[in-house]
Amino acid sequence: MDELIEYIEKSLPLSEEMKRDLVKISKVKHLEKGEIVLSEKSHRKIQVFVVSGCLRSFYKSEKGKEHTLQFAIKNWWISDYITLFSNANSIMCIESLSYSKVILFEEKELDKIYKQYPTLAMVQRVGLQNRIAALQKRILGLLTLSAKEKYQRFLDEYEFFEKVIPNYQIASFLGITPESLSRVRKEIALS
Repeated sequence: MDELIEYIEKSLPLSEEMKRDLVKISKVKHLEKGEIVLSEKSHRKIQVFVVSGCLRSFYKSEKGKEHTLQFAIKNWWISDYITLFSNANSIMCIESLSYSKVILFEEKELDKIYKQYPTLAMVQRVGLQNRIAALQKRILGLLTLSAKEKYQRFLDEYEFFEKVIPNYQIASFLGITPESLSRVRKEIALS
């Protein structure tokens, strides 16, 4: 929990009572590579804080094709936001791509904490706003950037994990085929 407390205290000093209450509702988990944190059609409404490692959220189409929506690395949050803010079951899966340490929060428990400590809710709201902005930036990139530009942006944001994340998942995240990803990598290597 020290990592999460340190992360939050960059924005807001926490009282000992706030720290204690956060610890009470948190669940620290050590995940193996390939372990699923949230599966599709789940009733769970969770938020996951990544202490170490790399997670991804993905949607699986009716034909079984996986579409990667988000990667999350140290100090990032990940969730199925559609489920989080509606009464629907989850449509996304969250998977650990490497050995990872995470802190899980059930949304109903977080809501109680936010009511008790409104300043903590403000910090979380700012974080959520940043995630929404990042998702919009990603969508605009998918719509407007070339495959090479998408991959270059990916390298800028996830350079360390580029070797950990399988090629087909990187391609899925970028909205290109694995073959296009290979072509782009060769093009970059030659330049």
